[in-house]
Amino acid sequence: MPSEASESLAFVYAEALYDAAVESGSLVRVEEELLALKGLLAADPRYLRFFETPTVGFDDKRKVVGSVFGGLSKELANFLLVTIRKGRVGMLPAIVDAFHEHANRKAGIAEFTVISARALEDGERNVLRQRLEQGLKRKIEIREKVEPELLGGFVLAHEDQRWDCSLIHRLGRLVDRVESVKPNLGIWSQGN
Repeated sequence: MPSEASESLAFVYAEALYDAAVESGSLVRVEEELLALKGLLAADPRYLRFFETPTVGFDDKRKVVGSVFGGLSKELANFLLVTIRKGRVGMLPAIVDAFHEHANRKAGIAEFTVISARALEDGERNVLRQRLEQGLKRKIEIREKVEPELLGGFVLAHEDQRWDCSLIHRLGRLVDRVESVKPNLGIWSQGN
C-alpha cells in the first residue's frame, strides 16, 4: 500500500500533467494514453525495470521512449521523461490513478467503489448509479471489486467515507449483540 507521502507526490505529478494537458487542449488524449501506458507497464514490467535501472543512461532511456512510445502526445512523452529523470517512473500507476481522480473531480464526477461478494449485474449497477446520481445531483463513476468473503450485500466507498452493507458485517454485528446479552439463568432454575 502506498504511503501518504507517495500518494501526495503522485497527486502533485498528476496535477502538473493535468494542467499541461488542459493548457494544450489534449486532456482526453492524455488521459487515454495514460490508461494505455498503465496497462502496458502492468502487462510487461520489463519496461519499468529498464527505466528504473541506474546503469542505463538517461539518453538511452530517452531513445527508447522515442522509439517505443513515439506515438504519445508531446505532453505525455515529456512527462514520462521527467518521471524517468527524477526516478519516479515506478510511481506511474499511482500517478495515473491520481490523474483520473483529479480529472473526475474537475469535471464534477463523483467516484464510488462498490465491493461485493459477486460481480454486479447490469440492472443492479444501473439502479445503484441512478440512485447515487439522483441523491448527489452529480454524474457518478462506479469502480467495482469482488470479494467473495463478504458473503452477500456490498460495501460502498466514496472518498473517505465507507458504508458497509455486507452480510459478513451484519453477521458480525449480530454475533456482538448476542454475546452482549447476559442470560438470566435464575428463571430456568425456578421451574425445576
